[in-house]
Amino acid sequence: MSHSISELIKYMDRGKLGKRVTERQWDYEVLPGILTEVAKKHGLMKTFDAKNPVNLDGELADRFFKAGWEAALRLGIYNTDTETIVNVTEEELAASVEAAPSELTLGQGNDRRTIFSRKPEDGRAPIFGGPLSIQMNEEYYVPLISETLKSPLVDVHEGPSIDTVYGSPLLANTPYETAGSFYELEMRKLAQFRAGRMGIPNMLVASSSTEYGNLATFALLPQPQIALVLIPSSLKTNYCSLHKCVQTLAVGGYIESGSPNMMGGFTGGPETSAIASIADDLLQYSVHQAHMSGSPVYDIRYSGNCNRHALWSQSVSTQAVARNTHLIMLKTINQVGGPCTEMFYKETIVGFAASSASGLSYTIGPRSAGGKYKNHLTPLEIWFAAACHKAGASLTLEKANEICNTLIPEYEKWHKEEPPFGRPINELHDIKTMKPIDEHRELYLRMRALSEELGMPLPSDGVLS
Repeated sequence: MSHSISELIKYMDRGKLGKRVTERQWDYEVLPGILTEVAKKHGLMKTFDAKNPVNLDGELADRFFKAGWEAALRLGIYNTDTETIVNVTEEELAASVEAAPSELTLGQGNDRRTIFSRKPEDGRAPIFGGPLSIQMNEEYYVPLISETLKSPLVDVHEGPSIDTVYGSPLLANTPYETAGSFYELEMRKLAQFRAGRMGIPNMLVASSSTEYGNLATFALLPQPQIALVLIPSSLKTNYCSLHKCVQTLAVGGYIESGSPNMMGGFTGGPETSAIASIADDLLQYSVHQAHMSGSPVYDIRYSGNCNRHALWSQSVSTQAVARNTHLIMLKTINQVGGPCTEMFYKETIVGFAASSASGLSYTIGPRSAGGKYKNHLTPLEIWFAAACHKAGASLTLEKANEICNTLIPEYEKWHKEEPPFGRPINELHDIKTMKPIDEHRELYLRMRALSEELGMPLPSDGVLS
């Protein structure tokens, strides 16, 4: 039986008794070794196609799925706390994938939403959550979210995160983190009230880097909500993640678990990273009893995924899972351009044209400025990401590929240089009224027009357009 604490404990027990390897052995020997062996066995090495950043070959996606399935069975998930490998049998993997939901309904009243699995070229507009947990000054939280949630394009509320609590540093693994979780919940409710979105579903706890925040406040909201279980890295788990899973199952919430696969790191190049992403997606439904998986691909060279290599890798892995299962996938689009830069908008069009056409179910975004700079997030980036996520669903893979090939050359140079990180929210909006400065608003509207010119017209945000 899937989605139960007893099943979760079965895999926790297996972790205590599993094969012991050091984390260094896992990272440098076991993981890259098996991924390479599987890729070669299935004839997938050197299949990356720079001329087509959106995969156009369904048969190739199916071969990647078979490779990802084999990798999941051969690898399992590494527990960093027990230093053991948690293996899953083929029967268990098949059963957990079969038992996984194809729909998740949450929220109340007019804000009730259903997240559903999709196929490539599905046509149905997917669900958008936002923003990601980018760090913000605590005094900006309520103005940002109360304005953001005025747009009906935002279906689920996650971030931002705060790094102070009543002016003091929010330190992980301390009472400050517990206090920060309650403080975030207080501000979350106030912002939703001001926006008239009291029934909106939540993905939380954004400001909690360990289990303390979840254990403090996740159960205080009407269930189901979505628990954000960000595992240590691709194909790993730890007791922090498992704490969150136990609590979420106990109170009737939904588990979203996973972590980015870092292409250029331990998972290797675009082909082996795609295999790792598929394996990671599949294993979440057994080891973490997930309702939704979250295993995107990032290019470690610049911590983004809107360049050709990462875009192709995420495209083929998304198509592989979407074509062969009914699993609900969350994959993020990681822009490295910041607020009020053309690069951000062009990356966003590219990222969502590719992923939504490839069958992505759900996303949280945006990750403006690569998530590196505090306060670099405004409602306009969130609305633009939401609109592109939904509009991209109407594209064929061929059309999405055409759009990507048109725009990528316009910002590719920044992947080898320092990208434009933009400006913080307090320089782009009047924080009291949340009115954007003219330059910010005009660029936003111009980029909406550009998307339409490219053949991807965006739905109205209900506020500025």
